[in-house]
Amino acid sequence: MAAKLTIKTPKGESTLMIENTATIGRTGENAIALDGDPHVSRFHAIIRCQNGAEYQIIDLGSRNGTFVNNQQVVLPMMLRDGSRIRVGSAEILFQIPLGSEQPDLADTTVAATLMQSNHLHVLTAAILVCDVRGFSTVSEQLPPSEVSRFVGQWFRKIGEMVNRQGGVIDKFIGDAVLAYWVEPENAKVACESALQTSRAMMQACTQLTWPVVNRPMSVGIALHYGPVSAGNVGVVAQRDATIIGDTVNTAFRLEGVMKELGVACLCSESFATTFPHSHGFRDLGPRTLKGKARPVRVFEVLG
Repeated sequence: MAAKLTIKTPKGESTLMIENTATIGRTGENAIALDGDPHVSRFHAIIRCQNGAEYQIIDLGSRNGTFVNNQQVVLPMMLRDGSRIRVGSAEILFQIPLGSEQPDLADTTVAATLMQSNHLHVLTAAILVCDVRGFSTVSEQLPPSEVSRFVGQWFRKIGEMVNRQGGVIDKFIGDAVLAYWVEPENAKVACESALQTSRAMMQACTQLTWPVVNRPMSVGIALHYGPVSAGNVGVVAQRDATIIGDTVNTAFRLEGVMKELGVACLCSESFATTFPHSHGFRDLGPRTLKGKARPVRVFEVLG
């Protein structure tokens, strides 16, 4: 779905049409380059389409914050037709042009939207879900500006890690991220990339501490492998797509059971068995996941 951005700065007004993503920052590397504004970070924020029907804005750990309708963006925030974004001295009006209206997501599903657009197809993917642990507790003790900067910097790190391993970030959901890897002819390659990313995330956490409260950051990561329904929602170069289906749901259920098991990184049997050797995984046996009729055998990811 296309969106229109009207950008007003002290230097004048311009417009930009987007169909998937647009980065906002001080340098010319960004789709919206606000050069000369000292209150804008080099990579300040990003607007991205998810589900083929919604746009969200994510602050990338900027120093002076991103605001939508005068509310600071702390976690990824949904944009609506007419939303006013403020970055430094610039104001950006977000609009959905006639003929590409946002669907009422209360009356439809992502799957239905994709099927109607004839963009739905089935593929097999390695899935990674990463969730920040204790976020609600910590965020209550910090001012929004500190939370926004810290979480934004973490999201940017995650994006770099996923991209480095050839993956795709599907969406940000609150303080969680969903990413995936597709290798049609080699399951091990896809799963190995996801595994390496998970270990990089775990390592990065050991070097991060929440500001002010001086509390170590921790995350929970779930890995799964299986068929998904996917719909392309942008040009190939942007690699924006959305994935849905039981495999995605199972990955989120795995993430939810980690607290019970007391582990930081968990994977399913279908993920673990793509590797020829079992080293690096500890068998925790079958577990009944919420909403699943059949137990799923799970493994702790070591190292």
